[in-house]
Amino acid sequence: MASQPALASKGTYRRAPEEKRELLLSAARSLFSAQGFKETSTAQIAERAGVSEGVLFHHFGSKRNLFDCVADAFVAEGVRTSVDGDLSEMTPESVVRASFDFCDTDPGLYQEIAQIGEINDFDRRTVRLNVVVRAITQQLQEAMAQGRARQGDAQVMGELQFALVDGAYKAWRRSGQPEARETYIQEAAYAMRMMSAPVAEAGKDGASNA
Repeated sequence: MASQPALASKGTYRRAPEEKRELLLSAARSLFSAQGFKETSTAQIAERAGVSEGVLFHHFGSKRNLFDCVADAFVAEGVRTSVDGDLSEMTPESVVRASFDFCDTDPGLYQEIAQIGEINDFDRRTVRLNVVVRAITQQLQEAMAQGRARQGDAQVMGELQFALVDGAYKAWRRSGQPEARETYIQEAAYAMRMMSAPVAEAGKDGASNA
């Protein structure tokens, strides 16, 4: 009987650090999105989370590691939105549209993740690319087996299609034309279809649009 209070106390102790970790992730995501990685200090994050900087370094080790964790969580949300579910129901348009919709939930953070990748050699593959490309690649492999896609390297095609969607979203944002969103979605979806279409079909479509 005497051990029960100790167990309860131990359970409470285990939960408290996890709660602090979640508070830090939430605070960091908000600040990284609003003012960027470079302009956000660990002191600001800790203050927003209501904990000490020591707690932040205990859980994450550095601001960069904390950013990576924020990016990982953001990607997990995006994957569930864009490619989770029945792959047979995925279409180029559904992937592009879901990706645009998700990026719009936090465009500031999305842009910051991309910039960190370009400036600081951030390994974007481990943060966003692997899971999304794996889903697209699997769909391409199934389509190839059924004769609905041209034969080729599904992994390379998946990576290129991911880059296309990523580039389309960034191009739309840079354009400063919110009304052109649907055009970018449709053009990106068309390019994805043509990239994987059987050769005869792609040639026919190209000729008809010449």
